[in-house]
Amino acid sequence: MKNRMNMKNRMKMLCGGLVVLLASCSSQVTHTNYYFDSANGNDANSGTSVQTPFKSLAKLKELTLKGGDSVLLKSGTVFTEKLFLSCRGEENNPVVLGKYGGMAKPHVKGNGVDTAAVHIFNSENLVIRDLEISNRGDAPKAGLLGLWIELDKFGESHNMVIDDLYVHDVYGSTVIEKGGGIGICIQNGRDNDSILNRFVGMTIENCYLKDCQRDGIKFKGYWIRKQWNPNLGVVIRRNVLDGVPGDGIVLAGCDGGLIEYNVMKNCPKTLPESEACDGIWPWCSDNTLVQFNVVSDHKSIVDGYAYDSDWGCRNSVFQYNLSYNNDGGFMLVIGTNGWPEDWCVNGNIETKVRYNVSINDGLRNYLTSASHKDTYFSPVMHFTGYTQNTLVENNLFYLFPKPEPQIDRTLFHFTEHDSSYGKGDVFENNYIYAPEMTVAVKEEKSADNKYSGNKFVGSLQIPAAGFEKQEGIFNKSLWYNAEDKNWDILLDFLKDKTIPINGKELKVLDVIGAN
Repeated sequence: MKNRMNMKNRMKMLCGGLVVLLASCSSQVTHTNYYFDSANGNDANSGTSVQTPFKSLAKLKELTLKGGDSVLLKSGTVFTEKLFLSCRGEENNPVVLGKYGGMAKPHVKGNGVDTAAVHIFNSENLVIRDLEISNRGDAPKAGLLGLWIELDKFGESHNMVIDDLYVHDVYGSTVIEKGGGIGICIQNGRDNDSILNRFVGMTIENCYLKDCQRDGIKFKGYWIRKQWNPNLGVVIRRNVLDGVPGDGIVLAGCDGGLIEYNVMKNCPKTLPESEACDGIWPWCSDNTLVQFNVVSDHKSIVDGYAYDSDWGCRNSVFQYNLSYNNDGGFMLVIGTNGWPEDWCVNGNIETKVRYNVSINDGLRNYLTSASHKDTYFSPVMHFTGYTQNTLVENNLFYLFPKPEPQIDRTLFHFTEHDSSYGKGDVFENNYIYAPEMTVAVKEEKSADNKYSGNKFVGSLQIPAAGFEKQEGIFNKSLWYNAEDKNWDILLDFLKDKTIPINGKELKVLDVIGAN
């Protein structure tokens, strides 16, 4: 009897274990890889193995992708058709769009007919990586894009990652009002949306953008405050923008965005006089942090600054950045005025500019359009419109002799915008090298600004107080403070940086006297 009971109990335990095992197996999700090979694929294939790839990207419309699935394009192949994808992965289990079969990136090669070579629509929990993207026709086209990530009547999109793309030859219009071209366009907002959309977690990193006309990486979000639904968790990191003539990186309608370790260089002078462009800037965004970036060679006929804290922004921080050889200068700070409160933030509120290095900026040797037709306007920093409580502190401004006599020789210049001027901006503990006579400040009608602790070597026409001339040479003993660790952070960032000046490649640390 006892043995029969033991046997019965063992059978119950065995059956119970089988039930648990079967339940576990039935709950496991199968992930599917879909393979595409433009050279050797066949749309009659299953597409689910390396041996049986699809040929055409049009097959994507027939797939229902789920978390963990992958869409993989054959390494080194060229797809001369639009890639359109709409999918929803899962948190910590994204859909992946990438490559297989080698190191070379597969190339989605647009011909300038479709708006975007790669169009990602109403998607989330998606990783896009290891692709080459171009979109070039015979002539520039309005609104042309390389990669377009778009939300429309979707709501919140979570966890989007764009990694290691090569985006080039996007041959769009050079005029923004006619739909300027963009290498990577992130669009979540339109002025009349009935359902507000936004990205929560968007990372763009390790991408190389080459010869994209007009702009590089650009967000199109809600700038009107009555529609305020900002993108959150936006990170733009370690990208290179090479040969982009217009705006490099622009955040619009974001809160808490992070832009760091990006490089913009070799900007061609190909834009018409109507266009005002800068390197890296937020617009109608709050709490943006811009740090550890390098911008050089910007040649926009209007503006042409490395960095810009644009109108409608609050609490932007620019720190540990390098700027050099830009036609416009180091930085623009602009505020607007007279808007209804539910329309736009009036002014530019509490921008902080600290521990940056500007070398040889402000090189414009031609007359500018817009409001400066009679000048070669290119102050190192330009404050225009209603800028409120801007703090400019602990920056290094190193000027070289201007190559032509008509070039602007001004450090800080305030001008009017929307019938308003800056007010209450603070400049303290900045360090300037001016080898030829330079005007420190042109305030015009700006008021209540404060200057203190600013030191300079060379020739600077200064206001009554706040600037102190130093004898000797411009070096580390002038500006470095061992108790302030921000200087060590900046020096560590600059330790491997070089810049071309007058045909020579100079170490940045040598220029600023840190070695």
